Amino acid sequence: MLDIRSIIVSGILTNAICVFVVVVLWRQNRARFNGLPFWVGNYALQTTGLLLIALRGVVPDWISIVPSNLFVVFGALLGLWGLERFTGRKSFYAYNTALVAAFFLLHLALTFIHPCLWARSANIALALLLICLQCAWLLLKRVDLSLRPATRLVGLVFASYSLLFAIRIVFLLTRQNSTNEYFQTGSIEALFMVVIQVHFILLTYALNLMVNQRLVQTIQLQEEKYAKAFHSAPYAVILTRSFDGKILEVNNTFVGDIGYSRDELVGNSTLTLDLWASLADRVSVIETLTAHGKVAEAEVQFKKKNGELIDVLFSAEAIVINGESYLLSTIRNVTDRKQAELERERLISEREKALSEAKVLRGLLPICASCKKIRDEMGQWHPVETYVHFHSEAEFSHGLCPACEQALYPGANEAAAQRG
Repeated sequence: MLDIRSIIVSGILTNAICVFVVVVLWRQNRARFNGLPFWVGNYALQTTGLLLIALRGVVPDWISIVPSNLFVVFGALLGLWGLERFTGRKSFYAYNTALVAAFFLLHLALTFIHPCLWARSANIALALLLICLQCAWLLLKRVDLSLRPATRLVGLVFASYSLLFAIRIVFLLTRQNSTNEYFQTGSIEALFMVVIQVHFILLTYALNLMVNQRLVQTIQLQEEKYAKAFHSAPYAVILTRSFDGKILEVNNTFVGDIGYSRDELVGNSTLTLDLWASLADRVSVIETLTAHGKVAEAEVQFKKKNGELIDVLFSAEAIVINGESYLLSTIRNVTDRKQAELERERLISEREKALSEAKVLRGLLPICASCKKIRDEMGQWHPVETYVHFHSEAEFSHGLCPACEQALYPGANEAAAQRG
């Protein structure tokens, strides 16, 4: 015959190992996923309940019977709540709280009012059956389709738990063993405890696998988001290795700005391709990165494939990939802006020069007292119209004042009046 006490003691040891595994799982992923602390509580309560059962005969029977089984059932409920938080599918807590309360009251009655071991065992199996069915339904049907590949194995374990507890209930109702001494219930009960322990270990493995699969899905989603942001950015982005400038990835904007194809860039080096117009600029950028971990909008020049220089604002941040240091750099092409600034400065300079030249006209000008010509800086004499037009934007239109008209054409005004 199988010894139930020995099986329970071995179960405590395996449960303790499973608790350690779940605690490590929680510590590693507590910032990523919800619900993991509930799993730790579930495993801790399950192990504590099993320990109290093993201590029957050492501690008072009421401690070994009532708290131990309450810990097992309430721990299972914590596991359900943790799974609901992990999958984002919460349910009404009132139903399950009432379930545990009903189980507890019935367990008290079957312990102190009408002591009956097989009825208590059936009560425990029924409560666990209802909780495990909810877990199986949650993980196999209620979760999003995208999560089901990750949750399927855990759901199947709970489905197997449900089948096991259903068989146990049928067995207890048909056998109705009259003994009230748990450690003398026979080989069937011992075999049931062995199967429960196997399920507990399998559940621990399945939970770890589910979390790892979710983690892989999360990483893939983050990679997809990063790739979309990387390649659709309106500015050039490049990922390079720090010490030799080897290019790991570039986006389409960088390809368009620099003139090389992606195949020519990836796997090559910025040094080999001579992308930096000045190596002193690269040294300065590396020194800033070494001192501060990042560089923001350094004004440098890059060299295109055709040799043309472009002005850029270079920003970069050091990141570590597989233990190696890399640079994630953003490069804004400001060549057009620079040219516009130079053109604006040229126009301002010409305007200032024109204004300066226009001021000469307001100074002392050498003018002939007879013909009224003006002498320039080279000693040449020019008519007033020519000089003023050359040194300003003024234009002349010729006509006669009344006095000159009378002097040159005497009587013209009277003749025009008589004709009118």
